[in-house]
Amino acid sequence: MAIPARRPRPPLSIPGSLVAQAGLASLEAAWAQVWRGSFLHRLILAFPAPRGLAARPHDLRPTNPEAGRQRLAGRWIFHGEVMDLPKGGDPWDRASPSRRHAGAFHSFEWTGDLLAHGEEGAREVLRLALEWRRLFGRWNDFSWAGRTLERRVFNWACALPHLAAASEAELGSLTLDLARQARCLLGDGGSDDRKMDRAVAAAVAGVTLGGSGGEGILTTALGRLERGLARAVLADGGHASRSPERALELLLDLLTLDDGLSQRGRLAPTEVSRAIDRLFSAVRMFTLGDGRLACVQGGAEGRAASIAAALAVDDGVGRRLSSLPDSGYQRLEAGGLQVFVDAGIPAKGRWSQAAVAQPLALEIVAGGHRLITQVGWTPDV
Repeated sequence: MAIPARRPRPPLSIPGSLVAQAGLASLEAAWAQVWRGSFLHRLILAFPAPRGLAARPHDLRPTNPEAGRQRLAGRWIFHGEVMDLPKGGDPWDRASPSRRHAGAFHSFEWTGDLLAHGEEGAREVLRLALEWRRLFGRWNDFSWAGRTLERRVFNWACALPHLAAASEAELGSLTLDLARQARCLLGDGGSDDRKMDRAVAAAVAGVTLGGSGGEGILTTALGRLERGLARAVLADGGHASRSPERALELLLDLLTLDDGLSQRGRLAPTEVSRAIDRLFSAVRMFTLGDGRLACVQGGAEGRAASIAAALAVDDGVGRRLSSLPDSGYQRLEAGGLQVFVDAGIPAKGRWSQAAVAQPLALEIVAGGHRLITQVGWTPDV
C-alpha cells in the first residue's frame, strides 16, 4: 500500500504587525524613561514652586510606636525582612534585603511610627528625608514610579508639617521636592487601576502646599477625582476591583484629603463626599466580627486599628448592609455567627490585576473568631 506523502508543516511565523507593535512599545517605554529623567522634565516639574505649608492633613492610620523605637535604634523590619543599621546610619547607600523591602523604605510608610516619638522622631524623619533627596531627589526609575512614588507623596504631605526642626532652607527644599513628585505622580503612566489612588495622593500634597504651586496641583488632582471616582467606587460602595482592602485604603486616603480641605475652609467636591459615604457603608459590611476585613479578591484582612479608626468617623454608626449587589457580596448574620459570601464574578479589564476566581468563597466567623477564611492571593504577599 502506498503511503501518502506527509504534507510539510508551514514554518512558524509571527505577523510583522505584531513585531512592529512590540518594537514600538519598547521604544516608547525607553523614551518615557529618558524623558522622565531628563533635565528639561525636572525643570518643568519644579514650577511653579510652592510657598510654605497651608495645611496639616491627618492620616487616620494608627502609628506603631514600638516599631518607631526599633527604627530609631537602627532596626528596620518590613514584611518580615530585617535591615540593621548603626544608630544614625544611612539606609540609602546600601542594598535592601529585597525589592519589596526597598519599596516600603522608599515609600516612607514609616514616618508616622517615628513621629510618634516627638522631637527625636521628627529629627530622624528630617534626617532621612534629606539623605534620600541627596541620592534620589533628582530622579530614580525605581523610587520615582508606581505605588512607591504614590505612597511617598502621601506620606511626605502628612509628615512635613510636623518637622519643626527643619530650617527654612531645608523645608523649602523638601516642599519643592514634594511638589515635583506630586506633579510627576499626576503624569505617571502607572497601572490604570490606581489612577484614583494617585490622584488622591497628589491632592493631599496639593492641599498641604501653599501658594500657586500647591493650588495648581490640588486643582488638577481634584478634577481627576471628580471625573473618575464614580467608576472606581461602585454605587453600593465597593471598590471596582472588588477588593475590600482597596476600599478601606481609598477611604482612609479620602478622609485625609477631606481633613486637609476642611482646614483650608474648602468643601470637598461632590464626588469625593459621595465616594466617602458609599465607602463607609461597604467597609462596615466588609468588617467581620474580629474587627478585620473579609479576605477576598486580592485583599488582605487589614489592621483592625485602621479599620476602627476609619469607621469611627462615620456618622452612620450601626448602619450595616447585608448585601452589596453591585460588588457581588452577601452577608448572613445570626447571634455570634457571621457568614460572608463572594457571590460575584472577578473584576474585569483594568481592575482585574488582583482578581481571584473563587465563586462562593466563604468567610465564617463565630464569636469573633474565624472558623473559615480564604487563602487568596494579595499583591503584598
